[in-house]
Amino acid sequence: MYRYIGIEDLVASALIEVMKRERTNRKVSLQALSNYGTVIVRLLTQSGQSAILFLTKESTYEFVHDYFEFFSIRNYEGIEYIELEEGVTVEDLRCQFIKNLTVDIAKALGKEESLQALMSVG
Repeated sequence: MYRYIGIEDLVASALIEVMKRERTNRKVSLQALSNYGTVIVRLLTQSGQSAILFLTKESTYEFVHDYFEFFSIRNYEGIEYIELEEGVTVEDLRCQFIKNLTVDIAKALGKEESLQALMSVG
C-alpha cells in the first residue's frame, strides 16, 4: 500500500518548524516544501514503506484556496511562498492540521534530515 504525501501533510509542519527557528518568519518557499517532501518520501521508503510525493501547482493552489483563513501564496523576488496569515498561531496549525498525520509521517517530518532539507532553501 502506498502512502501519498501531499501539500496538506507538509505545510503546517514546515511552518511550525520555520517559526520555531526564526520567530519572525511566517513563510516557506514552494521549493523548500518540495525538498522537504522528497526527503520525507525517501525516509519512509528507507523504513520499508511505499510512499509517493503528490505535490503539484494545482494541488498547492487548491489547498491555499481551501484554507484561505490560514495561508496565502505570495511572491517575493520571483520566488513563491506559502505565507501564514496574520493572527494564525502555531497552536492553530497544530489543532487544524497536525492531528491528522499518521505517526510514521509525523516522525519523518521531524527528523533532522528532513528539517535540513526544509531549511536549506529560502
